[in-house]
Formats: sequence, C-alpha cells, structure tokens
Amino acid sequence: MTTAEPVEIAPPAKVTELQLFDRVDYQDAYSVDTTVDRTPEQWMRAFVEDAPIWFKVPWAGVGKVLLGARFGPLTPTSGYIVGWKVLDDRPDVFVVGLDSAGGLLARMVAVTTPGQAVVATQISLDSAYARALWPVIRRGHRFFAPYLLGRAAASLQGRKSNHDDTKRV
Repeated sequence: MTTAEPVEIAPPAKVTELQLFDRVDYQDAYSVDTTVDRTPEQWMRAFVEDAPIWFKVPWAGVGKVLLGARFGPLTPTSGYIVGWKVLDDRPDVFVVGLDSAGGLLARMVAVTTPGQAVVATQISLDSAYARALWPVIRRGHRFFAPYLLGRAAASLQGRKSNHDDTKRV
C-alpha cells in the first residue's frame, strides 16, 4: 500500500552528489512513503507519462513557446520520457533533463529507498530571460510536482508486478 501524500523534503544527498549543473539556481524534492517496490525509472515514468493530458499538453506548450524547450520525441522512444532526455539510469537513481533555448535547464531525479520514493528537481537559469520567467514557472512547478507524485504513487500501487513495466519502449 502507498501513502499517496507527498511531502516536501530537502533534496537527498544522492541528488546533490550527482552534480548535474555547475550552478543550481533552484532545487526541491518531494517524497512519498510507499510499500510498492518499483525502480526509480518506473517512478519517473509514472510521474511524467501518467500525468493527465490536460496537464501535459499546456505545460509542454508553455515550455516550447515561452522558453524554446528542446523536447525530444514525445512518444515512447528509447532514451526519452515524454520529450525529456534520459541522462542517468542506475538501480537507485534515474535522471531526465530538458534544456531550452531561453536558458532554463531542468533536471528531474527519481530516487528510491526502501519505503520511500523521491522526485527532485534542479534548475539552472542561464539567462536574464529565464531568471525573469522563473518566478511564474516556479509557482506552477511547486503546485504540480507534489500533485503528480501523488498520482504516480496511486498509479504504481495498482500495477501488478514489481518490475513488469520498467521499459515501456
């Protein structure tokens, strides 16, 4: 059973040790307690792929139009999850990244430990334009990140085996 009540926590050491950017301008992490045995990749896929369409389409549109987000393939493709490039895939950590022409660079990290799943975000703002837009984007991110983690927890709780859908491609 999963307690699908995400809470904000300090980014775990596993996330900061990855050194995904030379400079991190923003970071956060949300955790959910769980008894569901899933890989970090499964958590990330549930977080991103299982997001409702009413969220994915406008959010991607805003990213593309306002920031020039450089999405990869949006359909199931090796090396990408809904346009986010897979940057690291280990048994205990899974990282995707999305860069933009407007200077906002984003990384999302899924980390699992027994009884807990964490999705963390790191942002690097490499232009005045990105720094000006970030306060508005941040507000949406801080609302939707825990919401999507709660949905992912509920989704993964209902799946049958513990490693049956690691690779959906």
